[in-house]
Amino acid sequence: MEIKRGKGKVYPPLIKDLVTELLKDDFVHFKILCANEVHHFNKEDESIVEFEETYVKETSENGDMLYIAYPDIFRVKLYRDIEQYLEDEKKFSAFNDDDEWTSNRIQF
Repeated sequence: MEIKRGKGKVYPPLIKDLVTELLKDDFVHFKILCANEVHHFNKEDESIVEFEETYVKETSENGDMLYIAYPDIFRVKLYRDIEQYLEDEKKFSAFNDDDEWTSNRIQF
């Protein structure tokens, strides 16, 4: 993954802190949480993540692009330890909506 920061651009405080941490290049994974979705970014991916003044853009190796406006972002989680990331994902998967016995969706 390549991280690109715009020179002279003014970022919201959350994004400014995130970019500073990402440029240290000691992370393994980060997630951006929006209202209804979570976007995952793996350091090992062959993608380019560009931080613009009002949005972040990811370009994957096949050319697909994802744009996320900063006002849509309400939380970011940066992982420096792959084991912690895998443990968190395991916990998250425990709350999926598949019933292990019947394979039907559980409705609440």
